[in-house]
Amino acid sequence: MRMTAVLLPFAAAALTVQADSLSLDLAGWVSLAMENSPQMDISSADLMSSEASLRATGSFRWPVLSFSSSARHSWSSVPDMSGGYTDTDNSTWSMSASVSQELLASGGGSWLRLSGSRRSLEASRFDYDQAQLDLTMDVIESYYGVVESMGLLESSRRALERSAEQLSRTSALYRIGGATNLELIQAEVQRSTDSLSVLQREQAVSNAYVGLYRVAGVIGSDYRVNLDAVLQPVDLNTAMNYDLDLSGNNSIAASEKRVAASEYNYQANRRSYWPSLNAGGSWSWSNDELDFEDFSDRDSWQVSLSLQWTLFDGFNREGMIQSARASMLRQQASHESLLNTVSSSVITARDDLINSIRSWELSLQVLNQAREQLRLSMMSYDLGSISLLDLLDAQSRVASAEASVESSRVSSLITEARLLVLLGRPPRVGE
Repeated sequence: MRMTAVLLPFAAAALTVQADSLSLDLAGWVSLAMENSPQMDISSADLMSSEASLRATGSFRWPVLSFSSSARHSWSSVPDMSGGYTDTDNSTWSMSASVSQELLASGGGSWLRLSGSRRSLEASRFDYDQAQLDLTMDVIESYYGVVESMGLLESSRRALERSAEQLSRTSALYRIGGATNLELIQAEVQRSTDSLSVLQREQAVSNAYVGLYRVAGVIGSDYRVNLDAVLQPVDLNTAMNYDLDLSGNNSIAASEKRVAASEYNYQANRRSYWPSLNAGGSWSWSNDELDFEDFSDRDSWQVSLSLQWTLFDGFNREGMIQSARASMLRQQASHESLLNTVSSSVITARDDLINSIRSWELSLQVLNQAREQLRLSMMSYDLGSISLLDLLDAQSRVASAEASVESSRVSSLITEARLLVLLGRPPRVGE
């Protein structure tokens, strides 16, 4: 966990600066997650593994060089004609170097596997880009979860202020005989209900922050959400005119590359019926003593060109070819399934976005009506035209309308981000 803010308790101005530095907008939370989240470390490791695999697959293009040397001394006892033994010992010094180069393995199968490995690396890069979008989407959902819970908390607090004010008025009227005991109990019950709602909303805010910290990889930090930088949903016309082209979807692009890789692998396995051609050369030197004066007289050179053709291997080739073909067919079927799933998800996300924006716009109208109805209800209650219970119901409708506005706004923003991620585009994280 990386903490960039330092507490300076002896300076009030420094505390203010720290509070500002710990308040992050959505773009800040996304950057924090990219830096700290283990998900990106995993994706980076997968990409590094694919790059290493490509280097290993292409190693056949380079010659193989090897060098070896040895020094050996041996002792032996040989029986002689007199019935005794003759002790002998000898030394051997040797060095050798060799080079070999693959010219054509199984009719070019190595080149086909290299092409397949390149496609696999490209697929891994698309996977890495998709991992960034997925992490961004996770942050967006958690971020707006905090925004929604804090908005609902503020709505509950306003409702508590209204009910507390109404209880104070009712208590004053009750003391002078202007309100009944039942009305006083109704006002007290409403205030208790709103107090409990505030406590529940505070707990929801705490839980939402825990989820956001976990996604961002900064569990236990003091970072907060900057509510002044929260985005607003796009208008209905913009949502309806989104281009639903799937060519930018990273998952589909990665799947296409994997289909191509499986096809190359299948073709490479089919080439196993063809012969392999290799070239090589070697040098060696050996002597019974380590004397370099006659070095050039005791070495030898060799060059070779070899052709190897496996005629029968117990049907191992056939099994590998069938396995590669089955893998190719499976990858093609998975790609078709992914296309259908993403296409359906995009259409559903676009429809959900349109419905969410309409619900948000409708909730704003409902909130205005609820507030106007509350104003009229307060006037009617003062005139004695309605009961206290009717007034409390009007207050509850305002609180419910405020909560609906907050929830529908957050739903619109999350649905918009989800649609953009499905299309392979970076979602809005700031204006």
